[in-house]
Parts: sequence; C-alpha cells; structure tokens
Amino acid sequence: MAADVPVSLLWGKLQKMRDEERFVFRGLRNRVDTAVNELEKILCFFKASKSNHEIISISPQETSLQLTVSSSTPQEASLLRTIYSAEHFTESFLLQRRRKGVIQIEMPLAFSPWTQLRFSFKMMKLVQGVRAVSEEFGKNLEDKTLYSITEIHKEQRYRHGHRLVGELVARLINDNEVSFRVISLVSEETIGEELCKRPDIQQHFKSRTWLNVSGDLEYKDFLLTLLKQLLSCEEHMSEKELCDMLFQFLMKDRFLLVLVLDNVQTAVVLLKLVRLFTDRDTMNGSRIILTTRKIDVAKQADPWCSLFEPSPLIEQEPDAIVVGREDEVKELVSRLINHNDDSLRVISVVGDKAVGDEAIGDEAVGKTALARNVYNRLDIRQRFPWRAWLHVSGDLEYKDLLLIILKQLPTSELKDLDLMGEEELSGMLFKYLMKHRFLIVLDDVQDQPVDVWHKLFRCFGDAVNGSRVILTTRDFNIAIQADPWSSPLELRPLTEEKSWSLFLKKVGRPEYSKELNDLRGDILRICDGLPVAIVLLGGILSALDHEEWSRVIGLAKKRIGSPSRLANIVDFGYDQLPSVLKPCFLYLALFPKAYEIPIRRLLQLWLAEGFVQFIPDGRIPEDEAKRYLEELVCRNMIEIAKWKSDGSPKTCRMPTYLYDDFLPKANDIGFLHVHHCKSKCTSKDSPESYIPRLADKFRVESSTSKSHTRQLRSYVSFNSEKRDTSNSGIGMFLKTMIKRRGFVLLKVLDLEGVYKPSLPKKLGKLQNLRYLGLRWTGLDTCPESVGDLPCLETLDLKYTNITTLPSSIWKAKKLRHLYMNEMFIQKPPKESLPNLLTLMELHIGANCPYIYKLDEFTSLRKLGLTCHSKSAVVTAECISKLGNLQTLRLKSRDPFGQPVELVLAPMKEHRTLSNLYLFGEILKEDDIRNVPRNLRTLTLSMSGLKKDPMPVLGDPDLLPQLNTLRLFGRSYVGSDMTCHSAHFPNLRVLKMWKLEELKQWTVKQGAMRQLVELEIRCCEKLESSVELEKLGSLKELILTNMPQDFVEDIRTRMGRGILLTNKWEFSTSHVKYDTNTSKEERRMEDSVS
Repeated sequence: MAADVPVSLLWGKLQKMRDEERFVFRGLRNRVDTAVNELEKILCFFKASKSNHEIISISPQETSLQLTVSSSTPQEASLLRTIYSAEHFTESFLLQRRRKGVIQIEMPLAFSPWTQLRFSFKMMKLVQGVRAVSEEFGKNLEDKTLYSITEIHKEQRYRHGHRLVGELVARLINDNEVSFRVISLVSEETIGEELCKRPDIQQHFKSRTWLNVSGDLEYKDFLLTLLKQLLSCEEHMSEKELCDMLFQFLMKDRFLLVLVLDNVQTAVVLLKLVRLFTDRDTMNGSRIILTTRKIDVAKQADPWCSLFEPSPLIEQEPDAIVVGREDEVKELVSRLINHNDDSLRVISVVGDKAVGDEAIGDEAVGKTALARNVYNRLDIRQRFPWRAWLHVSGDLEYKDLLLIILKQLPTSELKDLDLMGEEELSGMLFKYLMKHRFLIVLDDVQDQPVDVWHKLFRCFGDAVNGSRVILTTRDFNIAIQADPWSSPLELRPLTEEKSWSLFLKKVGRPEYSKELNDLRGDILRICDGLPVAIVLLGGILSALDHEEWSRVIGLAKKRIGSPSRLANIVDFGYDQLPSVLKPCFLYLALFPKAYEIPIRRLLQLWLAEGFVQFIPDGRIPEDEAKRYLEELVCRNMIEIAKWKSDGSPKTCRMPTYLYDDFLPKANDIGFLHVHHCKSKCTSKDSPESYIPRLADKFRVESSTSKSHTRQLRSYVSFNSEKRDTSNSGIGMFLKTMIKRRGFVLLKVLDLEGVYKPSLPKKLGKLQNLRYLGLRWTGLDTCPESVGDLPCLETLDLKYTNITTLPSSIWKAKKLRHLYMNEMFIQKPPKESLPNLLTLMELHIGANCPYIYKLDEFTSLRKLGLTCHSKSAVVTAECISKLGNLQTLRLKSRDPFGQPVELVLAPMKEHRTLSNLYLFGEILKEDDIRNVPRNLRTLTLSMSGLKKDPMPVLGDPDLLPQLNTLRLFGRSYVGSDMTCHSAHFPNLRVLKMWKLEELKQWTVKQGAMRQLVELEIRCCEKLESSVELEKLGSLKELILTNMPQDFVEDIRTRMGRGILLTNKWEFSTSHVKYDTNTSKEERRMEDSVS
C-alpha cells in the first residue's frame, strides 16, 4: 500500500491552484509549478514500481496514529510527513483569503504579498523534501506516464461503446420490421466504424457506410460527401441528380447508414435525407442511425424516430459471483425449505480449509455472496416473511446484535428500542420469533466471545415451524458448535469451466475469440478458482481493449507464487486503479463494515473532500463523481447493496473482504482513522499527530483530543444512541475547534443519525465547511450562522423537527444541495443561487414562487415545493422555466394539511423531467394528460381523479418511457379501472394503495408486458375477478390488508413461482409527518432525495 493517495491529492490541489489562482509574485507561481512537477515524479515512480512488482507499502502491523507511521523505508515516512504538512499549510493559505470575504467576489483577488511570501517559503520546503525522496526513489525511473482522469474517460468510453454496439447490433439484426427506420442515439460514443466492420452487420446489410458530419453543411455538400464514400460522382451535378443517384444505389440492397453528428446545431439537412427514403416507401429493412450529443438535434432530424437508449453502465442483476455455484445454491435452498424437518436448524456455510489460511480469508470462495443471493430469492422471501441479516463485527456488543435484528423485523410495535436494556430486548426478540417462521443470517462470524453467542442463540426460540439460521464463517469449529446436528456446507474453489463462465460474465465478453482463448490458461492460473479473484481481474480487463490484456495479465502473473495469492490479486486490483479513484475507494473504509451507504451521501462527501478536482468541459462535478462510482462498481471494488424501483442504484458498500484488507492500510498511511467502542485513541498530543478524517462509532468525547482537532478535515459520527438530553459532546467538540487559534480546516461534518447534536451558535466560524449532514438527528432548530459558511455545498436537514430555516442560508453562494422537510425560509433571497442543484422541500404556501426567484434557479435538477391552490398556476409556470429539472415533488395543501388543487398544464412540454411526485387535487377532468412526456416515474397522491386514469397513463404515445407508477391514497376515487392491450409497454413497477372505491380492475391481454412488481394495499372493495395471471413477467405480488378471500383466490389462480405476501406491517422507526401521507410513502420519498 503506497503513499500515492495523499501525494496525488496534493498534486491535484496544487495543479488546480496553479491554473486558477492569481499570484503577485512570479516566483511563487514557479515554485508551485516546480512542486507539481516533483510530485508528478513521485507518482510516476509509484506506478512504475508497481508495474515491476516492486510494491511499496506501509506496514499494516503498525496501528499508531502518529504521523511517523511504520513503513517499508524511511523515505516513505519522510514523504508522508512532508505531504501532510504541505496539505495543511496549503489549505490554510487558501482559507486566509476566504476569511476576508474575498471568496464571494466573482473574480478572486490576489493574495496579500506577505501571505504569498510565506507560502512561497513553504513551497520551497515542500520541493526540497519531495526532491530528496524522489532522488532516492527514482534513480532508475523510466516510465513517466500518469494514470490520470483522462484514462478514466477513455476506459468508460470503451466500456460504454462495447455495451452500446452489442445492444445496437442485437436490435438491428433481430428486428423483423421491413419498413425503413431511423434509430436515433444520443451518446458521446463514436461507434460508426466499429459497427460497420462487424461480420454480423456486414452479412445483414449489403451496403454499409458511416459519415462524421461536423458543423452545419448545405444539403448538396452533404450528399456529395456521402456519395464519395460509396461511388464516384461529379460535383457539378444538381441536388436532385445527387438524390436520385443515392437513392438508386442504396435501394439495390438493404443498407445501413451511420451518421455521427458533431457540433451540428440544426438538422434541416438530415431531415431532407430521411424524407428521401420515407417518401419513396422503401421496404427492405434499411436503417439510418443518427448519433449525436444533443437530443434536440435527433428529434429535429426525425420527430418520429425511434430513440435508442442503451442500458445503464450499472445494472441490477443477480449476484454474478454465484455463477458456478448453482449446485451449492440448490442445496442451501433445499435445506432451508425442508418440509420434513420443522425444528430450528443452523446451516453453516464455510470455505475450503486450503483457502482459509490466506490473508484475505476464505471469503474468496464467496460465502457472503452465496448467502445473500439465497436470502433475496423470491421463494425464500415467500417461505420466511420474517427475515434479518446481521453482519457480525468484532466490536459489536450483545445489545448491538439484538438491536440490529429487532430493527429489521416487519412489525409496527417496536418503539424506543435504544432506551431498553439487554434483558428486555432479548425477551422481546424471543417473543416475536416464537410467533413466526423466521430466517436470520449471521454473516462472517469469527471470534465473538462464546457467551455472547450462547445468549443470542437462546433468543432464537424453536417453535418447530421450520425456522432457520444461516451462519457464514471461516472457522469449522464455530460451524460445528452452532448446530452439531447440521453438517456445514463447504465451498471449494470453482472448476476451470465454471471459473471461465464467471470470468466471461464479469468481463462482458460472451463471444468467443481466438485472442481471448489464447489468454484463458493464464487467467485461470492467476485466479485459481477463487470467485473474488475472478471478478476483480474481470473488472480490470472489462475497461480495456483486447490489445492491452496481455500487458495487464503479464503484470498479474508476476504476483503468482506468493503464499497469499488472493491478497496479491486484491492489491493488484487496487494498484490498477487510476490515481483519482484511489481516495474515493479508500473513503468507503470510513464507514462501518458492510454499512449500506446512500449513493447521494457518498457522492456529495467525495465532492466536499475535494476528490473530484478536474471536471471536463460541459460536465458538472456531480456527474463526474457519478462516473467515478460507476468505474469502481464495474471494477468490482464497490458493490451495489440496494436498488430503487426505477433500476438505479440506491445504496452501496465496500465488499467485506476488501474492507478487512484496506481499512488498516488506509489508517497506516494517515488517510483516515476509525474509532469504535473497543478502541482507544493513543496518539500523543504532539505536532506530528495527524488525523485528517475521523469516523466515530462511539462518543466524540473519547475519540478526540486537542491534537486530533488540529488538522482534522472530516468528522463522521455513527453514534445513534438515544439519550434524554441533547448530545452535548458534539457541541463541546465543535466549540473546541472554533476557539482554537489558526484556521479551522474542517470540510465535512456528517452527523446523520446522531440524536439531537448540540450545535454552537458560532457554527459560521467553520469557514472551510462544505458538507453539513444533519439528517435523522431530531434537531429542533438550525443556528442562524449557518449562512455564514462561505464554502458550504451541502446542507442536509431532512427528517428533523426543524420547521423554519433562517434566511441567512441564502448567503451561502456555493450551496449546491439543500434538503429540508417542507420548511419555511424566513425571507426570500435577494438574488438566486446559481450553483443550486437540489432544493428539497421548500414550503412557499400561497406565496408567489417568483418572490423566491425560483425561475432564476436554472441549474436545479431536483426540486420539492409545497404550495397552495392560490399559487398553483404561477408555480407550474415557474417550474416550466427550469430547463434542467429532472425530479419534481409538488404538493398543494391548505394550512391544515388537506390537499387542494394542483395545476399541470404549464408543465406539459417539459423535456427533462423524468421523476414526478404530485400531492393534491387534479380537478379538471383531462388535466392528467398534461404530465410531461418523458416521465419514467410517476406518483399520484390525493389527486381525487374521478375518471379512470389508466387509458391516459398507459398510452405509449403519451408516456412511452414510464417505468414506475404509484397510485397512492385517494389518487383515484372511481370504481372501475382498465389497462388496455399494448398499454404500459415499459412499466416494471405498479403500486396501488388505498384506492378505497375501486371495485373492478380489468387487465387486457398484452397490457403491462414488462411488469415485474405489483403491490395492492388497502383496496378492500376490489373484486377477485382481476385476471393477474395475464401478467406473464410478474415476479413479485404484494397484497397488504386485502380481504382474505381475495388473497386466496389470487393465490390459487396464479399457480406459479410468484412471491405473494399479505398483511405486511412496517416498522415505526420512520416518522409520520401528516395525516394524508403514510410512513411508507415517506420512505419512498427518501429514494429521490
């Protein structure tokens, strides 16, 4: 584990400073430039040494928090001291100008001469320190190329392009439609040449060509350029003659024409070309593909075109790591659903003993992945409605284990669990489990004290109803002790055939090729049948062209032969990461093991930390951060834990086998420190103590001291313990930082889930703060000084008791994301916030939205508003002017919380809006037709629709992309509902809640062909004649509080493997905010914010 992460962060910071800042002294700029060059040499050395398998690492045995960390060489320890010192004075240097208020000026002023002089001296010291180390490191350095941000874009373009071509070819070849068609593709990828050279395309289309159109050409010039690629033509020919020549040539056979539109602003010329073929009724299956970066140009070229949208880079799919484990899955399922044995059984999943001695542990064989795959199966969820997953961490006490299990149980009776004692909690768990058939997974059980396990297993009462416990462990003794009458399920390395199948799936190369087959032997030897090694190597190679595979596989082969072969392939996967991705990856170790991190939270933390420093033209930082996440997921360094109903990722985590390896390494290079209840901070209060990022799993009082706060950049707390009084420790900690001399460098203060943290009135003194996370804290007020934070980018106040936010928040000009719960802001802003992307949820009541200048917040992507019927029309007009808006949550209610009229007509032509939530009455009979055309997710609540909305919402011409439809309480008050044939062609999720008057629901044959999940809740008058068996793709049917005869009739008629549940109760751990919006609706709302 090299020190390249802090080096690369400082390198990027100084490079950005050099390019953007204004210096009075030319010598200072030169010194900054020299420092950048010297740091680049160090990074080049790290890369070159890894390529030669000369791995530089900081010893993981040393756990001291001193900066003088143990390392393989004294030079590395010296380098770390130099780098961290430079990072500290660079942050302080930048902060000096911000404290004087210059940060609010559009064009920053130069630093004062004295400040620059001091910084110049510091730069000189940095250059001397780095140069001394680089001279020792790089005497034989030859490779001076950096793995930079441009390579991420190159890899992602290759990965996107490969997937894109594959999906497009499948559509072109398998399409039996003989009429001429235009397929419009909005993408940055250039695929024309690759597509036309494919053998299957050459066989299908006798004539093929591709043309890169740059700028706006005249039609005749365009025809000449195109014809010159196909046959000879004369430039003096007229436009009509050229058209006839092109048409006659292409009509001889089926043709494929790929047009790449680069910097084309209008598509008048292309529209003429399209009409050349459509007007003459060509019926030979020919196709034109338009590839452009602008959706408007594509629609101009052919308003009737078929817009081709490739599948996302991150897709929801069954855990690919269980490929090759089909037999083990079948055995585990059969032992779970064993009707001949109703006694409580513990089924242990263990790894092969030959693998278990490795540094990473026998998780290499995929125990957790196997258990998770089975845990989420439909038949298992049907068999065990009461399920809980417990990842066992060494620092968890008995009470922690009880709480984690209890909070996952589907009951509404659990309250104030954190305030209960162990005996009360264990008795409660025993009582509930004795009443229900349950499945509990205890993942990664290691060396927990025996008495803890004995007490926990006593809570798993045996009601002789078929309940089961799955236990994954690397210790055979633990497996045998857990249940002597149940033999462990042992996982061995995969065979070569199964290993190869898994590799092909992860690398995304299902096709056979000679080049791939030539490398098969080397790949199988490197991975040695270990699923973890296979997915990591597959993730690396998936971003590369075949020509580069030999080089990478050659580097990986050098790591074979070590006793710790899996640890080597894990380190190899990390070494192959671009430098800008390494800090992003290591940052996940700041969270508890197996912790599910919301994607929203993680990306905004990365941005606040400054990990995303270089943004390509035309992109915003959030998009670039999303690219980083996609790349890490594709490389299998991050795994997606949960998905939203629209198929996008919701939460993620670092795989446990990587967490165990990289947490100590990240700690040892001084990147972060994690404090939990069993650990003590032993750092001395010396100038060398350095903790830039601190994760606190206990109490801040025991994890910090004066030395810890000196250079602290980020503080994240996971202490959710409830107390009768506010958490005063947080307040004392922050006051200590504020009172300290010098500059407070804290960037991140994430207290999500901490119960009522005490925030100081002088919070605005944290001048470098960029992320303030207070979600789920139960706070009642927000300090007035929150608006005095000049660098603040994210303020998260969702799920607190705050009702009014001080108007000072409008002074935070760098604010990008503001999350609230229908809060008032005392006064409207004097000017708009140009960087604001998220504004959720602002309560404007009957006020005009123009008073809040919302029409000027043109960068908004997510907006949540609560208005009154008096302002409904002007609110809709204002929303229609927000051209970048993607997600809208619009509520119309009176002062008593009751729904009032919504107006939709002004929003009908909105093009970018894809996720819409509407709470309020839609009184005009046909107003539902005014929802924007490009919606993917639509939620209606309290709409009061009297006319059946399904013929409108299901019409593929009106809402062709609709993926998720939620009809909540009283959204429809009629008695009959019909889904017509061919309607809802892309709908995958349908939820109908509290449609109290609905009696008859007719589903025509061919309706909702893609529907996977259906939930019907509290529709008590609905008759059982609904023909759900016509929904051939349905996998999950959830019935909640429906009449029992309805449930039994549906269960009898479905007659196939569908998960059907009824009378499901939800936990009360989430707050109910009003009488018309249920707790469950609020949980769904959280998926968009």
